[in-house]
Amino acid sequence: MEATETATQGLAPLASIDDLQTKFGGKGDADKLNLALSLASGRFRGQANNPISLTTETVTLDTQGASRIMLPATPVHDVTRVQVDGTDTAYEWSASGVLRFDNPLPDRYRALQVTYTHGYDPIPDDIRDVVVEQAAAIYNLLPGVMSYTVGAESRSYSTALTVGTTAQWAACVARYRIGD
Repeated sequence: MEATETATQGLAPLASIDDLQTKFGGKGDADKLNLALSLASGRFRGQANNPISLTTETVTLDTQGASRIMLPATPVHDVTRVQVDGTDTAYEWSASGVLRFDNPLPDRYRALQVTYTHGYDPIPDDIRDVVVEQAAAIYNLLPGVMSYTVGAESRSYSTALTVGTTAQWAACVARYRIGD
């Protein structure tokens, strides 16, 4: 089974700018804070292979002749439409992302289209926590140009963004990771 790539662009960061500003004592450049949150959120979603935020999307899946199939993101809150080769079909669904059919699905690529709502609202506290920690590290190391001028001579240097992760980050990603 393969899913079309889940679009995560346009999703809100996994923590708020208020959360991050609190970490910095109410200070910080708003644009840099937003960028750091966006980068940390994108990193978490990418490593977890999971959009996390509550969203509704339509995915196209390969089928292998089985009467059950796993949806690519959980938890599932609603399934509004399921089509096999463009035709509506009867199904049952579970919050854990299992779709069950009365008859086996065909063994074909891109045979199943599913419109469903999945994710978390609100974002779980453990995700917010590690995203704020990562965003704070990113904020402190955001790429930029360091420059100085002495008399008539001016020098500029670029700084690189290198931020590692913690054991807490790795455990949280593993908890919400979907797939291999």
